Amino acid sequence: MYNAASLVISMLALALSGLATVRQTRHARSESDMTMVLEVAMRNIRDKEFQSDQMYVLTQLSREHPPDSGMDALPEPARSMTRNVAFTYEYLAIMYALGMVDSRIALGIFHFRINQVWETLEPYIRAERVVRQAPCCPFFENLYLRARSRPLHVILRSLGLRSSRGFSPED
Repeated sequence: MYNAASLVISMLALALSGLATVRQTRHARSESDMTMVLEVAMRNIRDKEFQSDQMYVLTQLSREHPPDSGMDALPEPARSMTRNVAFTYEYLAIMYALGMVDSRIALGIFHFRINQVWETLEPYIRAERVVRQAPCCPFFENLYLRARSRPLHVILRSLGLRSSRGFSPED
């Protein structure tokens, strides 16, 4: 009788320990996701040089340089600025594709810029693919397609966020 009770108590303790481990693992992953996104956001995307490069890409690149020969054929400093912006989003997109970051977080934070930057750089990236005869920024393109397929308000609702314009997670 004592052996059976000991066995039941041991099994119950093992099950509870397993559940606690699963919860801790989920919590650690969530913290890790946020840390990675914040690392990209804070170190790269909020960096003054990146902001300057991104503004150049969005406002001047297409006026000053045709996309015909791709990104690597651009003259300096346009080449460095364009590559800085394209590959920053490529790195974010790699984390997204590998499941290293929650899609709702990545798309909720960067949705607008992902769309805006991809649509500006797409002709340069496509030309670069032709020149290289190899992929260029495939992860960024995938992230762009994911962002385009999910409206931002849907993503924000899925996170339980509310809007001053009246939508709520339940809407």
